[in-house]
Amino acid sequence: MEDMQEQELLVITDPDTDRYHTFGYISWWQQEVVRNATVLVVGAGALGNEVLKNLALMGIGNLLIADFDTIEDSNLSRSVLFRAEDRGRRKVDAAAEGVKALNPDVKVKAWHGDINYDLGLGVYRHVDAIVGCLDNREARLSINRASWAVGRPWVDGAIQELMGIVRVFWPGRGACYECTLSDADYQAINLRYSCPLLARQNLLQGKVPTTPTSASIVAAFQTQEALKLIHGLEVDPGKALLINGLTNDIYNTEYPVKDFCMSHSRLENIVELPEVHSGTTLAELLAVARERLGSEALLEFDGEVVVAMECSACGQVEPVFQKMARLYETAATCPNCGERREMILTHRITGEEDYLDRTLAEFDVAPLSIIRARNGQERLYLEMTGDRDSFLSFA
Repeated sequence: MEDMQEQELLVITDPDTDRYHTFGYISWWQQEVVRNATVLVVGAGALGNEVLKNLALMGIGNLLIADFDTIEDSNLSRSVLFRAEDRGRRKVDAAAEGVKALNPDVKVKAWHGDINYDLGLGVYRHVDAIVGCLDNREARLSINRASWAVGRPWVDGAIQELMGIVRVFWPGRGACYECTLSDADYQAINLRYSCPLLARQNLLQGKVPTTPTSASIVAAFQTQEALKLIHGLEVDPGKALLINGLTNDIYNTEYPVKDFCMSHSRLENIVELPEVHSGTTLAELLAVARERLGSEALLEFDGEVVVAMECSACGQVEPVFQKMARLYETAATCPNCGERREMILTHRITGEEDYLDRTLAEFDVAPLSIIRARNGQERLYLEMTGDRDSFLSFA
């Protein structure tokens, strides 16, 4: 009939030659969309293993796996992609190999680093979905602030014993992760505590009581939420799906939006710069900023950079050029005389520095970062887009 609504053609492939044949029966499934998607999975422990397994089986085209940890015996009881011979290996490497073994179609990049200061903000802009499989608040907060800054949703999951929680946080749509934090949570972040609701001694010892079953359940929901985001389907941002494995209860709750939440900061006027990359010097980037904003423009970084350590006792000055968050307290002790040293810090480049010939990488700026350029009240956010093809390269 003429007034009948057109229906999408359902394409059914040969089950003997197409490993994704069954997915074709799902009314909204688009294998081409899945094949072309890039998903960032942060955390390659119990939850991350399960999420990666699910995404690999479904044929996600590109997987970026981020983690800074190595494999120990306790991981083997909860991580489907790890084997006994993987003890001591980087989690991202073993997980990437496991993904390729499950599905050779999937392209994988293993990234070993700390997302709190090693992952460029631009990375979040150039992926289709972000899945957090973490065991600590600090890393969740980093993802949350990054996702808000560039307007990207992310899927959070957490497990403890037989309990689990799954949440989608989407900038501007309901509460964000930081909206859910209490004063006690902030204190825990400052102490670098791990999973919530644990006794202090367990936190300090790094013991997180989880089971492979709770990881499987929570990761399954996380994967489904990520697939809905990729397909443009409806999700419920700012709400939590709570799973109680002891009582088999599953229920939803909604978080209130916190007034003046520090995560609710969006970067406007992001400028992609294909000519700027990790090998670009500070002087060259400052010149780009001044070309766009005027001769008084300067560069500003989100965190303090330790330019040098200076000892007043013996006069030794050691060039450092590392983010302050990266350094431990032992760095304050002078290796020459043992006295306490002072840090020479900066978070901006004005053009008067004597180290402008240093590259962004030598100034401890992560690949694909976004750097603020400012002239008075006028601001631009300069993305090191020249790193995109090299950083987001998948084997």
